[in-house]
Amino acid sequence: MKTSLLVETHPLAAGHLVRALLRIEGDAPEGDRRVPLNLALVLDRSGSMGGGKLDAVKDACRDLIRRLHPEDRVSVVAFDGQVATVANPGTAAEQRGLLDALMGIEPRGSTNLSGGWLQGRALVEEYREFGGSGATEGVNRILLLTDGQANRGITDRSILRKLCAQALESRVTTTTVGVGGGYDEELLGQMAEAGGGSSYYIERLDQAGGVFEDEVEGLLSLSAQNLTVSLRPRDAVEVATVHHSYPSRAHDNGALTLTVGDLYAREPREVLADFVVLPEQGAGTSDGETAVPVLELVVEADCWTEGGGMERRKIFLPVTFEPANGAVTHPEVHKVFTLLEAARARREAVSRGDRGDIPGAVRELRASVRTLRESGVDDEAVESEVRDLLNVAESMEAQQAMSSEDRKYMYSKERLYSRSRRMGGDRTRRE
Repeated sequence: MKTSLLVETHPLAAGHLVRALLRIEGDAPEGDRRVPLNLALVLDRSGSMGGGKLDAVKDACRDLIRRLHPEDRVSVVAFDGQVATVANPGTAAEQRGLLDALMGIEPRGSTNLSGGWLQGRALVEEYREFGGSGATEGVNRILLLTDGQANRGITDRSILRKLCAQALESRVTTTTVGVGGGYDEELLGQMAEAGGGSSYYIERLDQAGGVFEDEVEGLLSLSAQNLTVSLRPRDAVEVATVHHSYPSRAHDNGALTLTVGDLYAREPREVLADFVVLPEQGAGTSDGETAVPVLELVVEADCWTEGGGMERRKIFLPVTFEPANGAVTHPEVHKVFTLLEAARARREAVSRGDRGDIPGAVRELRASVRTLRESGVDDEAVESEVRDLLNVAESMEAQQAMSSEDRKYMYSKERLYSRSRRMGGDRTRRE
């Protein structure tokens, strides 16, 4: 686990604004260091999954299974009004008929989402520690796929969210995938957030393979879990804004802990935050030193060791600035800030659309486009954001409404992008 830190400073009428970009990178596991996977694929087979949806999901699951290593374990659950275990946990050698059983799932019935998830959790927990006490612990994940609402079993969002949080405490994470325009994105998003995973939206059936590819590539390059970043400001320093939207917990001493989640070697995780240094702190130190302490960043994660075990590691990073230097900018910090402002515009557009303020939602998206174009950032990611935001704005203008598809699209993109999971979000970008 490696960290880097970039800092901008901007003088204020009273004090200074310090903007810090923390980037955390992981090393790709190799050989014996590769962590075995323990997955449960939980598939909605309710009647609404007909018309090609279930076939596309099954094809994507088949491709995922084929990419797993021989020692990885996978189980398959199918649910409608009833819950069925299609395949018990097993390695490739133990599951010769797995793909045939998977492809034999057919759509029928209603949606007992909670029952499917609970069965997936039970199967994962059978092999939560490979080989029993003292052995290497694997990556334990439930991958839940649905196109509908939870209308059987447990339907209360707060209870489902709590169940996912309890599973995470037992090192079982939950990733959710919504298919089409009929599922409950708020529910799946909350389950994934509480369960430490990601939440994807498949708008077109040909995107299913890309979503599964993103998930399995992440799992195969996983270098650390349970990553947190604590912001510990000094006296006379305030945490002004955390631009990424990770789940957070405030402390009585003014510190803030962000739950970042998994760290993949193929995609660094980032934290961009603003701090206001009040005049008495920004005036300098009494012993004549020019560097003013702002805060301490503490990065913690469960990292895999050379022997295949796991240990908790901490990295302490002091953040300072020199008031005499005046304004200091950095192009990479500016780029990340600009892209996160586009994610914020999506969030605000969804909020306005939910209130029926379609003109306001469109204005928010178009204002973000202008900001991106005027940012001075010459980068394909920024150009892609411009095209994408215009696409949604034009869709909403043409319909004079926020369609279910537009809402899910903006909601999913905002959650992935604001949690530094751009690669996952780009898998399902509209053309």
